[in-house]
Amino acid sequence: MEAALDLSFVYEETAPLYSKKYGRPPIDPVVIVKYLLVGFLYGIPSKRQIEQRIQTDIALRWYLGLDLFDRVPDHSTISQLRRRKPSFRKVFRRLFKEVVRQYIEKGLVSGRVIGTDSTHVRANASRASEELVEVVEEAGVYWEKLDAYEEEGLEQLAAQTGKRRKKRTKQIKRDNRRTHKRISRTDPEAGHMKRPGKPEGPYYLSHQAVDSDYGIIVGQTVTAGDVNDSVPFLA
Repeated sequence: MEAALDLSFVYEETAPLYSKKYGRPPIDPVVIVKYLLVGFLYGIPSKRQIEQRIQTDIALRWYLGLDLFDRVPDHSTISQLRRRKPSFRKVFRRLFKEVVRQYIEKGLVSGRVIGTDSTHVRANASRASEELVEVVEEAGVYWEKLDAYEEEGLEQLAAQTGKRRKKRTKQIKRDNRRTHKRISRTDPEAGHMKRPGKPEGPYYLSHQAVDSDYGIIVGQTVTAGDVNDSVPFLA
């Protein structure tokens, strides 16, 4: 990992989050990224356990650049960072793209066939926390996305063949209608999932796009559990 993955971009990505004049000396942002990477790669479910693992593992101390007697970043520091600085998440999106870029350079992504699907992830909330709220649903927005997607395809077809298929003239009218939606009071960002063969309740959907030739994940996004799979796919 140390040899293959250059994390120097983290300093550039996190520069606006730090003050050069005020406050105590900060924890190195690369150390924070490596701290969370350790938890992910070893399947450690809590930050408290990550801290304990790094304290006693010499190899992990070396990876984080900590001496034998250096203090391991406190688990509460990482928790507060994620809660108070949601913009720090952009670092991991950049990290994901950097890893995919390296895969492409090494010929491990063909782009010939990409498959996409979603996995439901239970929210940290119970069904008892859900309540019905009235929301404005713009049914026509989805069809507008389809129209834009089709138009883009027609332009690509015209560029490749020199011929352009006639554009569909009948457009779907936007239909603003009031409806009700189940929203959790404790986790309003989750969505109420109700699908055949799936558990019901507050969930998230983790959408992955995979290169079929090599099994490499090349795209990933998370939505609420009540979002249709086609929405992130079109984007």
